[in-house]
Formats: sequence, structure tokens, C-alpha cells
Amino acid sequence: MREQPVSEHTAAPAGRAAPGHADTVHADLVQALFDAKAACWPAKYLAGGRLAGRLFQLSRAVGELAPPGGELLDLGCGSGELARHLAASGYRVTGCDIAPTMLSQAALADVRHAVRWVRLEPRWQALPFAEGSLDAVVSASVLEYVPDPGAVLAECARVLRPGGVLVCTVPDMTHPVRWLEWPLRLMAVTPLATVRAASRRTGQYLAYLRASGQRRRAGWWYAAARRAGLEPVRAVHAQRRAPLRLLVFAMPGGTRAGQPLTRGKQ
Repeated sequence: MREQPVSEHTAAPAGRAAPGHADTVHADLVQALFDAKAACWPAKYLAGGRLAGRLFQLSRAVGELAPPGGELLDLGCGSGELARHLAASGYRVTGCDIAPTMLSQAALADVRHAVRWVRLEPRWQALPFAEGSLDAVVSASVLEYVPDPGAVLAECARVLRPGGVLVCTVPDMTHPVRWLEWPLRLMAVTPLATVRAASRRTGQYLAYLRASGQRRRAGWWYAAARRAGLEPVRAVHAQRRAPLRLLVFAMPGGTRAGQPLTRGKQ
């Protein structure tokens, strides 16, 4: 099977400070984490898999909020299941990720060449799109891994058209699993934590906690989005009591199917 080419994007916006050493180390950690997961990642989206519900939830939200045939970005596309699903629904989709092994899997599975695949440099600062050029950005479980979520939200706002939507998921701090993470997070930053882990599975979870540093309450995300120029929208069909919270934000000035976008409850 022939693999579709993956383009690379390294440009940074003028005037923005270069990433510091700590951000560079963290970006490399996130890339290594997901490259290590690439081989088993597609199976999580199969029927009964841990991420199968995410595919349904996000694609349904996009279908209700983005115009048919619109221009979409799957930011942090991983092995590409959501991007390919959205492309099959008629959207024009670009999938971006920092993990080359993940992107290689995504391109190899894209037998119809329906998605444009772009590798972002791990310390990326600008998305490869013109201002106001996209109808939607989907970012599933990405914001928790970035050192500056506000900057990422601002960049998503830059590339969205008026009325364009950002559909994303973040850790839900009201879910019991997040309460149980606190002692593990302390363990994760302890020297040789992975070596000391009682099992391989525990070691993998500690690696995840070291990479996933953004644990914020919903109000913080709403405030950060507003600072970026986005407005909260009602989360369509959000799951109750799930480890991840679905958030939807919109650029002001647009409508969907002739109806104003409604401001969501916080």
C-alpha cells in the first residue's frame, strides 16, 4: 500500500518569543509519548475501543456546527481516524500532528488520499493557514499537553472565519478519575518514577501525567478562550460525568444554518 506524502510546517509568527528550554524539553516529551503509542492507537477507535465514543461525539458536534463541505483542521490528529471520518462526511480536512510515527500511520491508512497531512514542528507556534480561512478546528485532548494553552487558542481563533468553531476536549476536573490523579502526579515528577512503577501500565500512566500538565477548571478555559477572541457555545451532546469535557467556542460574527450561535452555560 502506498503511503500518502506528509508535508512539514516549521514557520513561526513574527514577533513571538522563541520557546524556552523547558518548553522544548516538554514538546520532545509529548512527541516521544505519542510516537510510542502509535502502533496501538488505531485499535482504540474500533468498535468497543476506548476512543470510539470520542469519534462519534466530535464528529456529531462538527456536523451540527460546521457548514457542509467546510474547511476543517484536525489539530493533533494522531493516527487520523477522526480526520478520515470527517473527510468521508464531505469536509475538506487537514490533519496536523507533531508525532511523525502517528502521521505515517494516518497517511498509510488514507487510501483515498482524502486528507492533507501536515507534520508540525514539536515547538510550533503558528498553524499553516491564512487568517480567517477555516470553518472549524477540532482539537481532541491536545490542549492539556501544550505549555501555553492561551497561545494555542489564539492561533485557532486567528485561522477561523467569523462564525467558525473550535471543538475541543480537555480533562474534566469534576470527574473522580481526576481526583485520583493527584497522588500519581506527585509520583510522576519523582526521580526514577517510571523505574519504580509497580507495573508497565502504571509506568505508562505516569509518563502520560508528566506530559499532560494542563489541569484547569471549566471557567479557566472559558476565560482563556474569551481572551483569545472566542465565545463559548453550547456543547452539543456533551457526555455527562466523563473524564473529558467537551468545549465548543466560536468566532463572533457568524451564524450556523441561519441561526445565531448560542452562548453556552458555564
